[in-house]
Amino acid sequence: MIREQQISHNLKAVANAVAQQTLEGLEVPPDVVEEMRRAARGEIKIEEGIRNTIRRFTHVKVRGERSLP
Repeated sequence: MIREQQISHNLKAVANAVAQQTLEGLEVPPDVVEEMRRAARGEIKIEEGIRNTIRRFTHVKVRGERSLP
């Protein structure tokens, strides 16, 4: 179980990552942000969130795609 302090830290990291993308002129879809938040709260594994996101964008080539553990 993830402690509240770690969850808070993780959620801030998600917010920072989304903000960085916005500064770069990109928009992170709300469903992807929610997937990131779920991983930050420990509800899903990070790998699961990545797989779910890749599945949503099968019509787009993912740069740096590699196999996940």
